[in-house]
Amino acid sequence: MKKHIDDVQTPTVDEHFKLILEDYSINNPEMNVTSDDLPHWYNQKLHKEAQNYYNRNIMAINIVSLMGLITVFSVAQILKVLMFTKQSNTTCAAFKRYLKTVLHIHSIYTFDANNPDSNWYKSINVIRWKHNTNSQRSKKAGVGPIYQRDMALTQFSFVGYIFIMPEVFGLCSKPEEAEALNHFWRVIGYMLGIPDRLNICRKSAVETRELCQKIFKDVYIKCLSEASPDFFHIASTILNSLWYIDIHSDKDSILALIYRLHGIEYKKPLGWYSWLNMKYIDLLFKLCLIPYVGTVTRIYLNCSFRLKLFIVENYPILAWAKLGKKNIQINLYSKYE
Repeated sequence: MKKHIDDVQTPTVDEHFKLILEDYSINNPEMNVTSDDLPHWYNQKLHKEAQNYYNRNIMAINIVSLMGLITVFSVAQILKVLMFTKQSNTTCAAFKRYLKTVLHIHSIYTFDANNPDSNWYKSINVIRWKHNTNSQRSKKAGVGPIYQRDMALTQFSFVGYIFIMPEVFGLCSKPEEAEALNHFWRVIGYMLGIPDRLNICRKSAVETRELCQKIFKDVYIKCLSEASPDFFHIASTILNSLWYIDIHSDKDSILALIYRLHGIEYKKPLGWYSWLNMKYIDLLFKLCLIPYVGTVTRIYLNCSFRLKLFIVENYPILAWAKLGKKNIQINLYSKYE
């Protein structure tokens, strides 16, 4: 039997962080996974509780994921591979890529991992397949592969901000919810092929929060402070493509929010619409923290997100009109054709 993940990870957070920074092993998840591949320490109750937490905070968690994904592109090697794939170089390509990402993350948070025929496994395996394909192609082209450290840093983008600054996104997590989310992303990391020694989710939410703080301060603040023009090009292209999902989205307000999260000045002056958009987002998340008012606000935000997701998945009229219906057709599970 494989060792428990707790027995594989380093005794201290400092050692774990150092290990991530110094690891240059290559991500190579070739095989598909099934329900038989769930780790022996998988806890169905914690996994389900994390999914329930997502359903109660669906809009906030998706905004966290968006900001996290944009931030992770500031890491030089991750950006180089992304640019090589050309999957985010144009508005049309970025729209398709980000929509697929949203739908796969939504599937992972909502489908049943205990059902062997669930779309949960289809999404996990498509992500594994994409990572493997892109890593091999970029390595062959001399750009460099996807390293396991890059996978661990990307794992942060989906869960790190929830642990270290939940109130910024209108989230108020009980200790048991934090532990459930920690376990959930520990399992996701395992199933995506991240070695246990690098998986950023440690044996408790407290330790994971401490590790995320280190990644936040010593990796992402530095990377964003030194972000290249290529980063701003890719980030702008992705954020501009979001308009076809949500007409209220605004590139500069989101980038300004990301930079503010990291205590860095966003050097481009905001126009009146971007400023108002940023204040509107701030207001919504502040309302989420007010008793009773927060409940109503969350219900509104969650219903709004579900409606937008339904429309963009089935009737993306704005994208059809501007980008062309044939150009934006997606097959979420193309690997299985």
